[in-house]
Amino acid sequence: MARTSFLATFFVAVGSVLLFSGQIGRPFVQPQPQRAVQQPQQRQTASAQQRQTVPQGQQQTTMPPRPGTPPPNPAPPAVSVTPEMPAIYLLPDDIRFPDMPPGASPTITLFGDPRGEGLYVTRTFIPHGVQTIPHIHSDSRTVTVLSGVCYYIRGEVFDEDKVKPIPMPSGSFFTEPAGVPHYIWAKDGDVIVQTTAIGPSGTQLAPNRAVNTVRP
Repeated sequence: MARTSFLATFFVAVGSVLLFSGQIGRPFVQPQPQRAVQQPQQRQTASAQQRQTVPQGQQQTTMPPRPGTPPPNPAPPAVSVTPEMPAIYLLPDDIRFPDMPPGASPTITLFGDPRGEGLYVTRTFIPHGVQTIPHIHSDSRTVTVLSGVCYYIRGEVFDEDKVKPIPMPSGSFFTEPAGVPHYIWAKDGDVIVQTTAIGPSGTQLAPNRAVNTVRP
């Protein structure tokens, strides 16, 4: 009995010593310092390094524009500087042909200069019965019949028996290729034609030309 009391007293004394020395309240394994605060910074730094090391050809493409969003303005194309086209306004009463001797076909220039480079427009009046002298142009032309019935014939000599001209009324359109001899006949009445072409222009009489004839 005395031995049991001695052991009890001994353990109580040892426990008191340990308790007051702070050993019981201290854990046997101390925890490691937490690094949760540093982990997001490390991941962010790693992502930034990965973006910097991605090859240029493998970079992520941009998203397409939303439907209805206007496309960005493209770069303006390179254009050459040319003189500005003049503003010309001519009413029918402003366009007058000069007086010419019988058998002549006066021509006026409405735009440009046939002797220079660039676009030009002329208008020709052919009196009733006149056949223009067969001629050749150095430039290809386009012709519009503005009034009357125009007979356009290709050839160096006029021969009514051999040539069957086709009548082209007002509003008709035809071409005059460069180097092709031709002439116009105002068989049924006065004719006005308008010519458009690119200069410089030139006119030569056909080798076997025939003179104009006036038929009442």
